Amino acid sequence: MKKRIWIMLPISALVLVACGNSAAAPAKPPTAQAILAKPDSANVKDGHFTLVAHIVSGNIAFDATGEGIIVVKPQQASQFTMMTTIAGQSLKFQEIIIGGKEYDLAPDNPHWTVKPSSNSSNPSSFKGTDATYVGEEALPQGKAWHVKAKDDSGNPFEAWIRESDGYPLKYASTMQGSTFTATFDRFNTGQTVSAPPASDIQQS
Repeated sequence: MKKRIWIMLPISALVLVACGNSAAAPAKPPTAQAILAKPDSANVKDGHFTLVAHIVSGNIAFDATGEGIIVVKPQQASQFTMMTTIAGQSLKFQEIIIGGKEYDLAPDNPHWTVKPSSNSSNPSSFKGTDATYVGEEALPQGKAWHVKAKDDSGNPFEAWIRESDGYPLKYASTMQGSTFTATFDRFNTGQTVSAPPASDIQQS
């Protein structure tokens, strides 16, 4: 089963300025593509998110929750842990993406598996095509631009970027019937991501 999470960006507030008897019109938002590029120029270095997922794999479908982190600078990386309960049994899934590789640890395998990663599986790259601006929304972390786009594998995703600083506030993706929603709650806390030890990786 392929697991992927992505993440999207924060938003701040636009100020209406009164000039005499007339109020200035609201500022026009950036283009959808420019909004998706905001995290690259923002001062966000890392972020923590909570995760809600609905996973479909073959004839099995289940809901899961978890948390994770992304590192934007100096090197893009991410990791998350996801928990679910199936037939009364608690199961844990883990994923690490760093250095162009995706490491997965499934509950039925004591060793990490590894494969090449792509932008579409890297929550810290915030890349997308066919971007469309949906509108402005007020989230608990601030006002955000809401954008719909597709990742480099053609899977649809939605991103909410904070207007004030270009931080990612929320990211929701869909892939082969599975959905992942990451909601960011804190930033720049010095998070780091490392690849699993070589001794813990399954040898091919």
